[in-house]
Formats: sequence, C-alpha cells, structure tokens
Amino acid sequence: MGVSARQREIIELLLQENKSWTVAGIAAQVRVSARTIHRELDSLERLFRQYRLDLVRKAGSGVELRGTDEQKQELRLDVLPQATTAYTVEQRQLMILCALLEATEPVKLITLAIDLKVTKATISHDLDELEGKLAPMDLSLLRKRGYGVELLGSESAKRRMISRLIADHLDDNELIGLIRDNIQHKTLHAANSLTERLLELINKEKLIKVEKALVQLEHDLPYPLADSAYIGLVTHLALTVERVQKGENISFDEKTLTELSQTPEYPIAQKIMSRVEELFQIQMPSAEIGYITMHLRGAKLRHSQEDWFGTATAELMDATQRLIQICEDRLGIPLARDRSLYHGLLMHLEPALYRLQAKLEIRNPLVKQIQSQYQELFEVVREAVAALFPDLEVPDEEIGYLVMHIGAAAERMKQEWQRYRALVVCSSGIGSSQILAMRIKKEIPEIVSLKNLSAFDVGRIPKSDYDVIISTIPLPLPGQDYVIVSPLLTPEEREKIKAHLHYRSAGMEDIASHAWIVAKESKSSLRQLQDLHLYTGYSSQLAAGIRVYEWDNTGELKTVPNLLRQICSELKRRGTIQDEEVVTRKLLQRERLGGLGIPGTSFALFHGKYEEVAQHSFTVHKLRQPVYLRSMDGQEMPVRMILLLLGPHDMRKEGLEILSEISSMLIEDEVQAVLAKSEEKSIADEIARRLLVFCLNKTGLER
Repeated sequence: MGVSARQREIIELLLQENKSWTVAGIAAQVRVSARTIHRELDSLERLFRQYRLDLVRKAGSGVELRGTDEQKQELRLDVLPQATTAYTVEQRQLMILCALLEATEPVKLITLAIDLKVTKATISHDLDELEGKLAPMDLSLLRKRGYGVELLGSESAKRRMISRLIADHLDDNELIGLIRDNIQHKTLHAANSLTERLLELINKEKLIKVEKALVQLEHDLPYPLADSAYIGLVTHLALTVERVQKGENISFDEKTLTELSQTPEYPIAQKIMSRVEELFQIQMPSAEIGYITMHLRGAKLRHSQEDWFGTATAELMDATQRLIQICEDRLGIPLARDRSLYHGLLMHLEPALYRLQAKLEIRNPLVKQIQSQYQELFEVVREAVAALFPDLEVPDEEIGYLVMHIGAAAERMKQEWQRYRALVVCSSGIGSSQILAMRIKKEIPEIVSLKNLSAFDVGRIPKSDYDVIISTIPLPLPGQDYVIVSPLLTPEEREKIKAHLHYRSAGMEDIASHAWIVAKESKSSLRQLQDLHLYTGYSSQLAAGIRVYEWDNTGELKTVPNLLRQICSELKRRGTIQDEEVVTRKLLQRERLGGLGIPGTSFALFHGKYEEVAQHSFTVHKLRQPVYLRSMDGQEMPVRMILLLLGPHDMRKEGLEILSEISSMLIEDEVQAVLAKSEEKSIADEIARRLLVFCLNKTGLER
C-alpha cells in the first residue's frame, strides 16, 4: 500500500526505541488533531500486519507497535525514506569496527543493522571483509548464531587498532583543534558523523584534560617532541585512561617491563602517570607506565643535533649511510655530500626502528601527498628499506617520512647548487642583445652563464653547452627547445623562462647533470667565515687533542668499571673532565642501556655529553688484555681498544655536529684500519683530513 508523508511521520515515531506515545502526543508532533491520528492508525494497521507487527492501543497508556527488532527493521527499510547519512562500504565497516572496539560484550547483528540502516546480510558481508583487515593487527572476530559478534585480541592489539583508525581518518589539524578548544559534551546529532564516531573511542574531555596536564610536564620530557608525536602521546594517554577505567588493562612480560624500566624515558613516564592518576583519581598498573615509556621511546623529535649525540649506534650509522648510498646510486644524485641529510636520517631512524620493532602506530597525515609528488623516490626508498631491514614490515607512513628527508635534500641541491647556462639570440643588433642579457641577469639570477649569438649559429652549439635558448625571433627549432621574448623582457616573459627551466629540471636525474656548474652562493662571505671559524675551531682542538694510551689492564684494572675509572682519572689530570667518578658512572650507565662494541671490530665506543666534561675530546685506549662487552647488535665480543668521545653538556650545535661526524667515521673501513695501528699522529692526521672536508662542506666553501 502507498504511504503518505504524514503516515511516515507516525511510523517513524512508533519505531523509536524506548519511547511510548499517546495519541495526543503523536498529534502534537505531527501537528494534526487526535481524531486524524486515530483515522491514520486505523489505516496503518493493515500495513503493520504485513510485517507481522501488532498495533496495541490502550486507553490511558498510549499506543505501542509490538514485534521483533528484525520485523521493525524490515518495515523501516521498506517504508521510511532513508534521509540519514548514506555510508560507503568503507565508512560502514569503520562504524562497525568502532562499535566492536567499544563493546564489552558480544554485539547483535540486528543492532548493527538498525544503527546503520542496512540488512543483517549486509552486516554479515561487512564482517567477512573486516576479518581479513583485522588479521594483520593480531585481532579476530568470534561469530555465533544467537551469540552475536565479538572482537578478540590482546588489549595492546585493540589499542593499536584504535590508534590506527584515528591516524587514518583524522588529520592532525582536527585533533589539534579538538585538543586546544574547550569542546562541550558531544550531542547525539554530532555522534552521527564519522569524525565524532571515532572520537567517541576516546572521550573528548579526557583528551583536553590530559593535554593540559602534559603541558605542565612538557619541560620534564626527555626531548622536545614533534607535533605529530605530541598529538600521539596525548591520544595514547587519553586512550589509556579510557580503557583502564573500563577495566581493560594492558600486559607486558616481566623481561620487557624490566628493560623498559631501565630506560631514561621510564622515570618521565612515571611522573606523567602520577599526574594522570591525580587528575582522574584512578590507580594505574605498572604495565601502563611501560606502555607510555614505549611511546616516548618511539616518539619523533622536533630537533635533532642537540639531543642526538650519544644515542646512535655504529649499526644505525652504517644503516643510515647505506640507505643514502642506495638512493644515491639509484637516483644519480650525490646525496652523500649532504651531511644534513645524514644527520637528519640518523636522528629519525633510531625512534623509527623502535616504533617498528615495538609495533607502535605510525602517524603520517601527508603520506598520500608524498606518494603522489615523489612517486619514483617513494619506490626507491621502499626497495632500499626492504633490503636494509628484511625482518621488519615497514608501512607506507614510515616510508613517507624517509622520503621527506631525502626529497628535502634533493630540493636543497636544486636551490643551492643548480645554475643554468643560456644562449641569447637577438636580431636587432648588439645593443638590444646586451639589454636583454642585462635584464636576464637581473631578473633570473640562477642563469649564471649568458652567450650572445646569431640565429645562424644556434645549430652549431652542442646541446651539452647550454640549458636554454632565449630568442627575440622564431627559430628553426622545436617550440619546446627555446623561449621567445621581447628585448625588454616583460614580467610575463620572465616567468615563462623560469617555467621552461623548471620543466627541464623537474626530473630527479637532472639534478646530477646540472648541480656542479658553479659552487654554492647562498651564504654571505661573512657568514661563511663565521661558520668556518666555529667548525674548524672545534675540529682543530679535537684533532690536536687526540691521544693514544696503552693500558696494562691486569690486576685491579681487569674489570671494566676500574679500567674506565683509571681512564677518567687520566682525563681529569689533563683537564678534560672535572669529576672522574661521576663521568665513570654515567659511562657505565650508558653501556648498560645498549651495547657499545662495534660489530666486526675489536673496538668499543664509549661516548656522551655531560656537565662534568670541561672540553670535547677523542682518545684511544689500547688494552693489553681483551675485555668482554656487548656489541651494538647485542652479542658479547672481545674488546682490545676503547674509544672515548666526550663533549660538554652545553656544547654548541657546531661542536655536536663535529662529534657526531667523528662517530660516523668510526664505522668506515679506512678509519678502522688507521685506528688498528694505534699510531697517534696517523690517527690525528686522518681525523683532521676528514674533518676539514666536513667543515668546508658545511660552510659551502668546498670546491
């Protein structure tokens, strides 16, 4: 039977859950008389019987539509206009997953069908597809007739899934806006949107409260966090509170928790959790402190050099260099010359590898844009990472971050090194030709070489001798090979030339062929001299202070603590350090955090920057008897030479770059061969030679 608009309104009211209606109430909602409602109900009873529903009318108690949820859903789908949000398959599955993640008991399929206004068969099909997507996240579905559906998996896996959903479907701007704005309690209408549905997984008020607490503790964080890492930490803290309050606690094995408790981030996590306990009046299990410690260790840093020195291993430095070398070989771009790229990647890789090994959620809202703009580079980096870390599954989000580093280096080369050569053809004589040349030099400074010639000579100049032909007349050449302008060079013509140059150099391969025409010119001479003074000052002082010591490490010096204490006593005598006991203790603490032996050698690198260090130094300590230490890959190894690299805690950025450059040298075969000879002068000369190249490169004076 046909249904009028008024009858649809009445049906919609009767189908509302947990709501009873009187005839007068329905009349008020529909804006007609009670008599009209009685007449409409009489007419609708026949329709209701078709769906096996009973219309019960009781004097004084109202009107009720009785039947099963399935019968009511069938009526709703057939009769009522579906004016509510029409979700795509992906969106609907997202809503289902949110419901399963929130549920503390099995969810009925009919409940999902009613909420999403689809059939049970559609929900069942969605669940089939979801099972395949959940498996890689260590989650599964338990489905039984009459039981419903339940999400199975560990609490850590469920939290990873929640984090993945938020990272995939909410960008940083949405979360920052939410965190920074004092948003009031969510409304039923707002909860209909996908964004609001996702945010229901983490109570918004908790997000705001946690962020305010974290602001007060920001100075206690072990390092400044990038915005994306800060947002991630706020989200994980709010998620922790939400789940713990629901009785969903995370668990760690004792070994993992013990290892986490020995990291520098653990005391910070304790302080954060103490503040959270105070704010929300809850008791946090120790495993939750470990959970936040993991996220601090996997956080991306906002700055690099100041906080990097002393954390990278030889294995990590080697992986960084190999990654750069693979990309350089594949792309034909001299990336290894860019030390900023090396240090930036080195700084990024340490927390990145931890995130991957700990299976932490990786957030990169720009990944689609990066894939689009750097298609070739994205594939090159993906292949390089697969070759370097075959045991790790690296998601596109992490590949995207690596591409950003390497893409930025390529852009720096374009901006700092790329220069062009132009041929100028002008038929109006030498005067107008010179005017045009002067205008080009002024308006397009990246054209550093200009040669005037006649139209007859154009074909005689090899293409390898120029990058662009600029002419005031048509030439017997393909249109894409030259640019026509007027002798006075209008602004529009200037932009046309720039566009032509940009088009020619758009491919990555062009950087290599044009990059070395002239030296860098981006810095002023004064700034270059100032930088050179700082870099060479640190370098010369360090190289001049290199000393080689030989130790008879028998008797009392047989143990590593006693040996290090004796070494530090000697450095105190030289004026390098102020307190040998404190420095010894800190070096031993650093060694307990991770192996210091350089794999494939008999060397161990002890390093750090401490308040008790008066001046930076690099010393070599040859041992008569080997000592056994953990290597950087976790294996015990015999060590016959201790390398000690120290810097003051408040050392300038330039000095820290020199120390990190020394660290990166130590994994190179040529430097290891020189160190093995234990000749003080040879070691100092090799280090000085390499530091000189580094200083010239950093200041833009390298030829």
